Amino acid sequence: MPIRILIADDHAVVRSGLRALLCSDADLDVVGEAANGDEVMHLAGELHPDLILLDITMPHESGIKVAQRLKEAHPEIKVL
Repeated sequence: MPIRILIADDHAVVRSGLRALLCSDADLDVVGEAANGDEVMHLAGELHPDLILLDITMPHESGIKVAQRLKEAHPEIKVL
């Protein structure tokens, strides 16, 4: 089974580039993209990714705080 990945970055071009790079590997499946912390939390619960690639400088709430929230709400998800 491929590794399910959620990309979280406030820049659409970065998300697009990461998606293109990661989708070229059959062992990876990008299941969603988020532009802010609220979207990350919502999609983490909805999509159940194995891994979240998380930008640390996002609007409204830093990626560090989002990572802390993720670890409390979804400890099974890896965050990078």
